[in-house]
Amino acid sequence: MRRKERERDAAFAWRVLAKAPYGVLAMTDTEGKPYCVPVSPAADPDYGVIYFHCATEGTKLDAIAKDPRVCLSAVGHAAVVPNAFEMEYASAAFRGRAEVVTDESERVKAMLLLCTLYDPKGMGRFDEVMGKYFARTTVVKIVPDEITAKQYSGDRPDPFAHRH
Repeated sequence: MRRKERERDAAFAWRVLAKAPYGVLAMTDTEGKPYCVPVSPAADPDYGVIYFHCATEGTKLDAIAKDPRVCLSAVGHAAVVPNAFEMEYASAAFRGRAEVVTDESERVKAMLLLCTLYDPKGMGRFDEVMGKYFARTTVVKIVPDEITAKQYSGDRPDPFAHRH
């Protein structure tokens, strides 16, 4: 990383991912071309994995099957610094391998994480919705082997820490 003073640790990267409204998953498609797509990730930093869900077929799954190496990037905070021509930001990148989760209990755990994160008030309908869609849902797990994070706060100590 060129700007070492902006580099942050892995714990910071996991916090960024938890705050980010989405992540962008980069991979190589089956023709060897770059391919990236937004996903809704849920981090499980205790186990060092990231989950997302998708349909049971499509470009993402084809790309992962051919080459499981991926990079997920996320921005947890971004704001223009007025009159300074600068941006405050907190960002993270997780490089590693993606794999389709086949273990049923891990799939349920991942969907609980995802649904709790993105729709905590709707959890009363979790069993109903999973009964309807679970069989048609693929869960993918990213196991990162390299985690990087950056932050620039302008002249404030840590705007990311104050974001809800």
